Amino acid sequence: MDKHVDVAVVGAGPIGLVSARASAEAGARTLVVEKRPEGSQPSCCTGLVSPRTLPTLGASDDSVLQYIRALRIHLPSGRQIHLRSDHVKAITIDRRHLEQELLVIARHAGADVRFNTEAINAQTGVVRVQSDDADLAIQAAVIIGADGPRSRVASWFSLPHPAQFAAAAQVELTDIPEHDDGVDFFLGNEVAPGFFGWSVPAEDGILRVGLGVLPPHAPMAFLDRLVTHHFPTARIQSRSAGWIPLAPAPVITAPGLLLVGDAAGHVKPLSGGGLFTGGSCAQIAGEIAARIAKDHGVRPSGSESTNPLSLDGASDMYASYITGCQETLGKEQTFGQSMRSHIARLEDEDIETVALALDDPQLLQFLADEADIDFFHQLPDRLASEPRLWSTLLNLVPLLGALTK
Repeated sequence: MDKHVDVAVVGAGPIGLVSARASAEAGARTLVVEKRPEGSQPSCCTGLVSPRTLPTLGASDDSVLQYIRALRIHLPSGRQIHLRSDHVKAITIDRRHLEQELLVIARHAGADVRFNTEAINAQTGVVRVQSDDADLAIQAAVIIGADGPRSRVASWFSLPHPAQFAAAAQVELTDIPEHDDGVDFFLGNEVAPGFFGWSVPAEDGILRVGLGVLPPHAPMAFLDRLVTHHFPTARIQSRSAGWIPLAPAPVITAPGLLLVGDAAGHVKPLSGGGLFTGGSCAQIAGEIAARIAKDHGVRPSGSESTNPLSLDGASDMYASYITGCQETLGKEQTFGQSMRSHIARLEDEDIETVALALDDPQLLQFLADEADIDFFHQLPDRLASEPRLWSTLLNLVPLLGALTK
């Protein structure tokens, strides 16, 4: 049995649903397929995002669990650095609630979203799916691959995955001391080699504690050690694991295909966060896919089917998708990758040395107030506009030069 649509989206996470909503709102017949059951537990997600993320996704603030104003950085030695702002710097969200809201919005826009439906293969113009009801060959002018960091859609089109990943694991802890409006980051090669650990307040009485490590390390043993050391009386309520892309995918389009979200490496390299970045590009992906289908697709008539191989002139639209994503993410990804390459060279004693040099009350308060978790690349210019901090920053220049040789 065949089905004809303009745009087929593989993956009904937040990024896939935003893509589908944008496509449907632009007038495209849009189908989303997702192998998970509707309402099931989402993949491993810390749920710590900037306040602008929900508006970017087109969602309300109903999924907000906590408002975050403070950060505690745990250095390898056990020493802590505290930052606090009077402003909300981040929020913790209920990922399942967010997905349910985005699902309602996508369906209201006209997208057909089908769960328990697994994509088993794809090529230009066709996605083959299996479900309890039937096996379908879905004819589509454009396929949007929103199926996560190890995207099978990318593999089916012989596209490379993002160049670097962190392996992550997370637990939800109960029976914990009452938490405040702060998050904790844990640094050190004995704690989370190549990445960092975190503790994020979620629902009342629940902490999400996790970490990432770079291959060849595996995260679970490091996570168990972190929990035992810092939360010895807590009870583990659930565990999850996954991959965090830390770099953009080299290629994100092919004839009849757009990759988006983690599948495209639409992430912030310093943190691996992808809801804001992926959501920004998902809007672009949905709009571009609809335009390709509308302007260049061949709508089925009788036995005819959509045939993206016959799309003349659509190459400019694929290029505009790449350009749009680059304009949205490029500066942050370039800055984040550069910083990550420098940080990766630091030993634990180097981290302590840099932290000691940064431990200036004026500088820490500036960072607490001005640092933006979505736009770290803007921080150097903001620092340069503060003459009162120049002496502290100048003291760091020879230190950082010596550590990064």
